Amino acid sequence: MSDNLKPDDRKRTMQAVKSKGTRLEKRLFAMLAGMGISGWQKNVKNITGKPDIAFLNQKIAIFVDGCFWHGCPHCRRKLPETNHDYWERKIKRNVELAESYNEQLSRDGWTVIRVWEHEIKDIATLKPRLKELKSGKIKTRKP
Repeated sequence: MSDNLKPDDRKRTMQAVKSKGTRLEKRLFAMLAGMGISGWQKNVKNITGKPDIAFLNQKIAIFVDGCFWHGCPHCRRKLPETNHDYWERKIKRNVELAESYNEQLSRDGWTVIRVWEHEIKDIATLKPRLKELKSGKIKTRKP
């Protein structure tokens, strides 16, 4: 099946996909504020990977990963049939970039937390992880 949009229209559509200020990020920002967790900055450009949230003093970087865009192993969202090879490469590259950012930040002494889209939708699962931030007792785990 071929793409139903012309190349210029597809380009405009893809450029409209936000990389910051997303609904998921805003929800996480609101959760942090609602829990009284302070001392964070959003979308820090001068840190490897440009984390969505960074606690500079504690060297904690939080990334909000969309389940489709970052190949969530839990959700395993189906790739589009149209241009399947492109999407497979795109998602694989996103996963590889996230892994390289995690490694580089860890080498630089940062704790990396990856929050999946489905976790933001399930507040009961996410809140205990966020409480670790407030208590200062971050558990190191593989993102």
